[in-house]
Amino acid sequence: MDSKARGRKHVKALDSVTDVHWSPASALNTAQSIARVLREQILTGQLPPSTRVTQRDLAAQFGRSPMPARDAVKILLAEGLVVQEGSKTIIVAPVTLDDFVEIMELRAVLEPHALELSIPRLSTEDFERARAILARSGTSDDPREMVENHWAFHRVLYSGAGRSRLLALIEQQHNLLVRYLLPDWAMLGVMKDWGTDEVELMELVEQRRVAEATDWLRRDLRVAAERVIRPAR
Repeated sequence: MDSKARGRKHVKALDSVTDVHWSPASALNTAQSIARVLREQILTGQLPPSTRVTQRDLAAQFGRSPMPARDAVKILLAEGLVVQEGSKTIIVAPVTLDDFVEIMELRAVLEPHALELSIPRLSTEDFERARAILARSGTSDDPREMVENHWAFHRVLYSGAGRSRLLALIEQQHNLLVRYLLPDWAMLGVMKDWGTDEVELMELVEQRRVAEATDWLRRDLRVAAERVIRPAR
């Protein structure tokens, strides 16, 4: 995962941007639209780690002025998906073992806390939603869909936390983690039958056994981290 070995590639134009509809909307909305497309490219590996991203290229690619492109880059900088290298160069954030370890350390702090706050507030409808997502386990061979289903399940479990900043931080770490699961690390991350293990967590949550559920989650995160760290060292 040596970032230098990957070189410095310039961002390439999309073949099509069918999910972005340009209109006389605000510059902020335009920047968010650009950021959404770039985010998807980064998470799926279309823009590999260490790819150089320039405002000029983005403005030409999306047919916009430099200002929305600059604001889109700022959004991705705040999310940690791109980083500044030197005084002016912006690149897609490199993928390193140290970065993965830090993401997992943060998850181990943030997610059990969110679950602890959320469980007492979850409703029967929330349990039903979580169960419905859990039933998707094993139904897809697509790594991206597996990751998204797994995360949708956890998102429901954390949804009752009532802490918007906490949930935003958790979401950010998930977005950063996805790059390690797709495509090269999929076999080390979320498995096709991910729901088999999560059934136990679901039952603890439904029974509102808060301490046991958060302990289960901490153990699961630790095992998930070791699954990636050990072969990489």
